[in-house]
Amino acid sequence: MYSLNHQLFLILNADETSPVFLIAIARFLAEWPIGLALIIAFFTLASRKTERVVVMRLLLTVALAMFTAYAIRKIHYNPRPFVIDLGQAFISHAATSSFPSFHGTLLFSMAASLLFSHNERFPGVLILLLGFITAWARIFLGVHYPLDMFGALVTAFLSAAIVHWCFLFRRHPA
Repeated sequence: MYSLNHQLFLILNADETSPVFLIAIARFLAEWPIGLALIIAFFTLASRKTERVVVMRLLLTVALAMFTAYAIRKIHYNPRPFVIDLGQAFISHAATSSFPSFHGTLLFSMAASLLFSHNERFPGVLILLLGFITAWARIFLGVHYPLDMFGALVTAFLSAAIVHWCFLFRRHPA
């Protein structure tokens, strides 16, 4: 699995022949979509039609996903590509564990929570797209592997499913 992850990383990672403008765009996309996602989520949750339960589910999903990602990183250290001299890094980053991506986990958990809500699917899709864009940028710039982003996606959607199930169970106990 590591070999496939490394091969996919090398296919997606920028190198010295990559266009400077593309690296500049990727640097922007590696960070700024989080701010845009927070703005989308805020305006979605602040709208008059949004129920309080959607707000609570979003906050709980993000908290559970981020806690889970943090716990995984504490238990399992996965060196970032630049730590093992794989590919090239185009942004500076601490040599922390890479799996799962915190950036990806945050964006994907926000998206997953909104996608599980019946009335908030459009903002959820927008944030999900921002997550995929950020995932590409962080791999392209050499600070994450593809499996780091896949792990973030799975962590986020499992967290959203657990929170969703807990709210359903609370409403309809056995």
